[in-house]
Amino acid sequence: MCDHLISAAKHRDHVTANQLKQKILNILTNKHGAWGAVSHSQLHDFWRLDYWEDDLRRRRRFVRNAFGSTHSDALLKAAVEYGNEEDVVKSKKTFRSQAVVNQNAETELMLEGDDDAVSLLQEKEIDNLAGPVVLSTPAQLIAPVVVAKGTLSITTTEIYFEVDEDDPAFKKIDPKVLAYTEGLHGKWMFSEIRAVFSRRYLLQNTALEVFMANRTSVMFNFPDQATVKKVVYSLPRVGVGTSYGLPQAR
Repeated sequence: MCDHLISAAKHRDHVTANQLKQKILNILTNKHGAWGAVSHSQLHDFWRLDYWEDDLRRRRRFVRNAFGSTHSDALLKAAVEYGNEEDVVKSKKTFRSQAVVNQNAETELMLEGDDDAVSLLQEKEIDNLAGPVVLSTPAQLIAPVVVAKGTLSITTTEIYFEVDEDDPAFKKIDPKVLAYTEGLHGKWMFSEIRAVFSRRYLLQNTALEVFMANRTSVMFNFPDQATVKKVVYSLPRVGVGTSYGLPQAR
């Protein structure tokens, strides 16, 4: 367990460092940066919906997408099937140039470069003193298009999730999809948790969704309901607030 937590902490530090480096590069190379140009920015700027949600769980904010693409491979296929030879030549050139850009972006291991995520990571690093592991259990991280098996560890102040990279199902997942998946080597502090909800996964009441202070959430599935109860009693006493008519209890 000690080796597991140490390797997970090293991986998180690596992800955080790459994330901060990518943010610096975005600041310096965008159209308002020191080494940016309007023409360059228009060609390579991609956007996606942020994981931030409002009170109605709507995602209404855009952030830069470092893994964005113009889908030149699809354009090339369409040109081959329906276009003429000039379109095919142009599409091949665009595809090659776009492939180089995507290759450079995908070699960087990072999560998101928006201000809120980075500030929260900096707050996490202020207090690195974690107590002993109170509970450790197999779990699944439920994310869009991805269900990742791993180990959930709970200390007196934090939650850790470490994905099982040796799992055959995990190895089959497209790396381009994993680039958008947060929490594969996750760490969440109790002070950030605002609510914990019981959820169903595959029609079984074996999942929990944890809502954070930065208006994001993470969902885990557990082997059985007994494990769910153990996890709930290991988490801080939070509810959904008095405005919803429920007490701040477990």
